[in-house]
Formats: sequence, structure tokens, C-alpha cells
Amino acid sequence: MSTTKKAVIFSDGKIKRFEKIVKQQTEEKKHELNRALDNKVDEVFDKKYQQFLKEFKVKKELDILKKASDELDAFERQLEDKKRSLKEAVKNGCKKVRAICERQSKINGYSNNFSFYDNDFNDFNSKLENICREELTKQFRKSTKEGQELDKIDNKVNNLLMTLSYPNLVAEEVDLNKALEDGSSMLSIALNPNTLKQVSN
Repeated sequence: MSTTKKAVIFSDGKIKRFEKIVKQQTEEKKHELNRALDNKVDEVFDKKYQQFLKEFKVKKELDILKKASDELDAFERQLEDKKRSLKEAVKNGCKKVRAICERQSKINGYSNNFSFYDNDFNDFNSKLENICREELTKQFRKSTKEGQELDKIDNKVNNLLMTLSYPNLVAEEVDLNKALEDGSSMLSIALNPNTLKQVSN
């Protein structure tokens, strides 16, 4: 008696279920076999790898590259250590310089502000240069011919402005007009009783 065979047709859903079952049943065994292969490779890898590099004709250049890479890594570690050390030194130095500058500014009445945002030598040095320049300018203004001349001009200007602010101020018309045309003439008549005077009410 013959058996009639029919074509077996699996739906996509059945195929996916069978695929999942097969993979689950074989996965553990495959992992076990792969671990065994990895262990065998590990046992001979170091020796075989050196042979492979020689056969590949790259061992010498690879060794040179390794040495250079190791030296670079060591240098960069040292550089980072040095950078951290110097940053800490700058930070501590800023604290000390800031404390001194704030104390001296208060003692001497300087208006310069040394704040938390002064983080390095250039920040402090720039402000200290400005303070020193201002102080030298004050000293030279007191002790030099140029400084005395500046004081005279400032005094004349101040006197003129004070005079012009007096109430009921009158002046000789011609002299005042000339003064308005020439700043130096205006300075020359400041507080001059012969030219300007107050008119009493």
C-alpha cells in the first residue's frame, strides 16, 4: 500500500515560531562550543600573534609605533599633571594677590576693584599698572611745570564757570563778545572786576 505525500506549506507565522524554537534549543549548545573555541584560541594567541605579525611583515614598524604611542601617553599624563598643578598655583596666587590688593586699595583710598573675576597675572597686572600710572601722574602734576600749568588752566576754567553762574551778571559788551570768539580771552577775563561784575538788586 503506497502512502500519498502532500506538500507541507507553513504560514509565515508558523515559520517564525519554528525559527524561535530552533534557535532557543540550539543557542545554549552554540554558546558552549564558542566558549571552547575561544579558550583554545586564548591558549596559543600570544605566540601565534607574534608569528602572524612577522609573516605580515609589520612587526618592526608596529613595535616602533607602540613605543612612540607609549611615550606620547606618558607625556600627556605628565602634561595634565603639570597643568593641574599650575592651575592650582595660579588659583592660590590669585587669592593672595587679591587679598593684598583689596587691603592696600582700602588703605590708600584707591577706587580700583579687585574682584573674583580677576583670574590670572594679566588681570591683576593691568589694574596695578593703571594704579601706578595714576599715582605717578598725580606726583608729576604737583612737581612739574606742566602740572602747574594744568592746575592754572583748571583753576581759570573753574573760576570762569563760577563767574558765569552768578546772578545778574553784566559785562562790557565788546570784551565779552571777543571772549566768546576766543577761549583764551574768555579765560583772561574770569573774575576780572574791571570786566565782569554783579549788579545788585
